[in-house]
Amino acid sequence: MNERGAGVRGSLLRLAEAAAAERRRLEVTTRIQGNELTLYRAGLREGRDWFGLFGRDLLITALLLGEREFARDALRFVNATLGSRFDPRTGEEPGRGLHEFDDVEMRGLSTRYNASEVSLLLLVAAAEHLAITKDPGLIYEVAEGLTAAVEYLLRHCEDGLFREDPAACGATRYALRATYWKDSRLPGREDPFYPVTYTLVQAQAVAALRAAAKLAEYLPGVPASRVALTDRADQAVRRLFADLWDPTLDHPVIAVDRRGPIRGVSSDALHMLFYLDPGDVCEELLAAIVQGADALVTPFGYRTYAEGQQDYDPHAYHLGAIWPFEQAIIARGAARHGLANAQDVALRVVDGLERLGFHELFYWDQETGFEGGTAVDGQGCDLQLWSLAVPTALLSLVGRSERDARS
Repeated sequence: MNERGAGVRGSLLRLAEAAAAERRRLEVTTRIQGNELTLYRAGLREGRDWFGLFGRDLLITALLLGEREFARDALRFVNATLGSRFDPRTGEEPGRGLHEFDDVEMRGLSTRYNASEVSLLLLVAAAEHLAITKDPGLIYEVAEGLTAAVEYLLRHCEDGLFREDPAACGATRYALRATYWKDSRLPGREDPFYPVTYTLVQAQAVAALRAAAKLAEYLPGVPASRVALTDRADQAVRRLFADLWDPTLDHPVIAVDRRGPIRGVSSDALHMLFYLDPGDVCEELLAAIVQGADALVTPFGYRTYAEGQQDYDPHAYHLGAIWPFEQAIIARGAARHGLANAQDVALRVVDGLERLGFHELFYWDQETGFEGGTAVDGQGCDLQLWSLAVPTALLSLVGRSERDARS
C-alpha cells in the first residue's frame, strides 16, 4: 500500500468507527407486520429530529453499507409500506415505494409517496441481499411486495423508457417539484411538464429490471419471465442513450418532459454508472461523461450541478451543493467502469467528513469557503444517515483497489 492509500484507509477506519457510534442517535425500533424492526431516521439538525423515516434513504444506505441486518429491516419496512391504492393527495399507487413515513403537507398535497424510484431500489436491494446471504428466506417473506414493485416498474416502463406522471394516481402534480432524490426542483422548471423521464431513474430502472430477473424464480406471481425482464433491461439501456443523451453538450440530459429536454451538466451522469453494467456504456460515452463532469469538480468531491448554468447556486440544495453520500455512489460506479480519476475526485469527500463530520451536504465556493449543511437556514442537517454510510462504502472500495493493484 502506498503512503497516500494508507492515509486514506486510516482516515476511513477512524470515520467508520465514529459513524457507527453516531448512527445510534438515529435509531428507532418499531413493530410492523409482526416483526420488530431496527430502523434509522434520516437526519438530525443541532440534536433535534429533522427528517424521519425515508424509504429511499434506508435502501441506499443498505446498498452502501452491505450489512445484512440493516438491509433486512429496511427491506421489511419498505415492503410493509408499499402503496396499495391510487391516491391523488399522496401520490400513492399500488407497488409504489414510500417517500417518507410522516404525512408532510406541501402545496396542499402530501409528500408521502412522492418518490418515483423507491420501488426500483427495493428490487435492487433485495437482489443484493440475496447475493450476499445466499438465503432466499427473506425474498419469500416479502415476495408479494416485490411482485407489486415489479408490476409498478413495468407499468411505468412499457416501452423501455421509465415515465413518471401524477396522472397515474389521478393527480395533476405532486407535493414535491421533482420525484427522485433531487426533489427540490429541476433547473428551469417550477414543476415538470408531465410525463417526465429522469435520466438517473432510467438507469435505476435498468438495474431494477435486472434485479427482478434475478428474483423472478422466487416470485411465482411476477408478470414476466427472467428472460423477458432481461430483455426489457437491455431495451431500457438502449432508450437511455438514444433518448436521454444531449448531442449538443455531449452529456446526458437531466430529464425529458412534455416540453422537451431539461439540459445541464449534473452529477446524475456519474451517479447513474453505479446502476449500469460496464458493457452498457461504450468508452466514447464514458469519456464524454467524465469530461463533462470536470465542471463539477471541487476540493471535496463533485457538485450536484455545474457553475454558470441556469439556477446554479453553490448554496442550492440540489443545484450546487456537494452531497457526501453521492461521492460514495460515484466512487463505486467509477470503480465499476474503470474511471480511476473520477474515483479519486469522489474520494476527496474524506477530507470534508474529517473537517465537518457527517453533514447531509457541504457547500464550497471560492468566496465563502467550505461550509456544512446547516450554513443555510432551514435547509440541511448536521447528522445524516446516508452520510454515515460513506466511510464503510469507501473502505470496501479502497480495499478492493489495493487487492487489484497487488494482483
